[in-house]
Order: sequence, then structure tokens, then C-alpha cells
Amino acid sequence: MKKFVCTGSTGWLASLILSLTWPAVAATYTVIVNGSHFSPAALTIEAGDAVVWDDEDNFGDPHTTTSTLPFFNPNYWRGVLVNPGDTFARTFSNVGTFNYFDEADTGTGTITVILPAPPGIMLNSPRKEDAQFLFDATGLTVGKTNVLLTSTNLISWTAIK
Repeated sequence: MKKFVCTGSTGWLASLILSLTWPAVAATYTVIVNGSHFSPAALTIEAGDAVVWDDEDNFGDPHTTTSTLPFFNPNYWRGVLVNPGDTFARTFSNVGTFNYFDEADTGTGTITVILPAPPGIMLNSPRKEDAQFLFDATGLTVGKTNVLLTSTNLISWTAIK
């Protein structure tokens, strides 16, 4: 929790916290490769999340997870799963829809990458002490830029430096 102090000549100073970046909390999702399909075949994740393909084919057939994008596209990937228990992981940094297939079988899949939801920033315990308006802010992202804005009319806002 961070504590902010605002000063001003008006009785109560309207302030708002905005986070300019999203939290860097990544998740990992698993896609099972089993026979001729991926499970789940369609997956929606947030930018920065990882997907792990796990070969659980009981017959021991090799499989791949291969992007349908051109080889030189920076979002292209190809993972080879030779034996049951093999895994391949990829972190998705860019927003978009990414289709893939199994070169050794008929399985196809889609990974949809969306922007993460903004953090839930909360202003707590507002109070006035002397000529200062004080409040505690929670939900800020540590190590990221957070900007404190101020307004006297709730229409135009100015960053407090």
C-alpha cells in the first residue's frame, strides 16, 4: 500500500490514480495432446501468459504444435513432442489470434491473446489533515509507473509531479 499526500487551496482536492501499465502477473495454461486432437482446442489467454503443450498420447506417436504463420513471422513457433510426457512451452507476448496444427496428425487449435484487464486500484481512507487531503492507494503495480492526477472540477485533470 502506498500513501499519497495532496495539497491545495480548495477544501477537498479531487484526485484519481491511474496505472499506465498492467500488472505483470502471468498465468500458465496446459493444452493436452492426445491422439488426433488438442484439448482444449481453443484457448483465450492474456498477453504475457504461457501455454504448455503436454503429450499424453498413449500410443507413443510423435506430435507437433506448429503455428500457421510464416516461418519468419516473430509470432511463429514449432514444438516437437516425440514421446509421451514431452512438453513444449511458449509465452505469448502479442495480442491476436494464433492458429496452429499438428504436422504429424490432424489436430488443430487456436490461441486468442487479449490485453490483461487493468488493475483494480482502490483509494482508501480519505481524510483531510490541515491543508492536505490524504488517502491510501492499493492495487498499484510495484515497479511500474503510476500517475497521480488532480482536478478541481472533475473535468480537466493534471498530473502531479
